Amino acid sequence: AAHNEICAQIGMMLFSWRMFQTTGNGKYIDNIENELYNGILSGISLDGKDFFYTEALRRTKEFPYAMRWPKHRQHYISCFCCPPNTLRTLCEAQEYAYAMSGNTLYVNLYGQNSLKTKDIEIEQTTNYPWDGNVRLTIKKAKKLSTVKLHKPDWADKYSVKVNGEPADLDISRKWSKGDVIEIDFELRPRLIEANPLVEEAKNQVAVMRGPIVYCLEGQDVEGGYRIHDIAIPSDAQFTARQMTISGHEMTVLDGEAIVINQEKWDNQTLYREMRPSAEKIVKIRLIPYYAWDNRGIDDMSLWLNLAQ
Repeated sequence: AAHNEICAQIGMMLFSWRMFQTTGNGKYIDNIENELYNGILSGISLDGKDFFYTEALRRTKEFPYAMRWPKHRQHYISCFCCPPNTLRTLCEAQEYAYAMSGNTLYVNLYGQNSLKTKDIEIEQTTNYPWDGNVRLTIKKAKKLSTVKLHKPDWADKYSVKVNGEPADLDISRKWSKGDVIEIDFELRPRLIEANPLVEEAKNQVAVMRGPIVYCLEGQDVEGGYRIHDIAIPSDAQFTARQMTISGHEMTVLDGEAIVINQEKWDNQTLYREMRPSAEKIVKIRLIPYYAWDNRGIDDMSLWLNLAQ
């Protein structure tokens, strides 16, 4: 039922950036990271040619009527605000990675990059968000006294070292060329539930690993079962693996789910008596939400039934 217009996602990110600049509160950086990876990047196809206007959290081929907006990314959208807004925002993503206040450097976003100003040069080496290890090498540090490292809200286990010695997230010292900051965030798949007031997501879960939201496409369900009939066990275990989609390497999650209903519906039946069926275990593969709809038109769901 969510509208999820891409421009609204961008608006949320811009609001969060201004709130961070005003307050310095890291929760707004969490919003920015979440929007960039899951709310904005998903608006464009992996080859950069097609776009969504709105982002569905579920898609099914069984709908017997046409939706207002297409179920598939489009090469041209008559409401033309979202494609250029998406491109502009992604091209400006580096602007949110760091911030300065006096002699304090805020490290907001993690990813392979280089920071170079008149007084500061830092090389960030990492395979984040697929790997939680981040290495910051100081190359120039004039007028730099404190480095504040952002801890994402999802990172419950992490470690920080400076030149091999344990350190805190806020590091004040005399910095020299060659100093190295190492951060190691534990990345693990985790089940996310919504507030009970979000009625559409009751008894459902989403899956995240690090900052990445995952989803399930029909082609990644063993045996061809419908996504509607798949349930995730509350103790589900997922294995992270590398996969390439449209030339882009990413981390996917392999696991097992339960088929909770094996009897098909037809579009003429609105209600029917529930008939118990034997549970069946099937293998599934979850892909990053931003990568869906890049392997042809198929069913997809971000929110998945929870097996109680």
